Amino acid sequence: MNHQSAKNLKDMTDWERLKKMSEAEVEANALSDPDNQPISADLTGLKRIKRNIHPQK
Repeated sequence: MNHQSAKNLKDMTDWERLKKMSEAEVEANALSDPDNQPISADLTGLKRIKRNIHPQK
């Protein structure tokens, strides 16, 4: 997905529900989402991905 197509995504956030939640509830919900795990402070587990911005022909 490129930057432009990401800007066109529909915001599906339930802002009213979020406003009613405590900070602890927000954090617990985020931590329960396997696709939304936090990044460690020392960034372990991350790796740099090099992109070929000038593909060879």
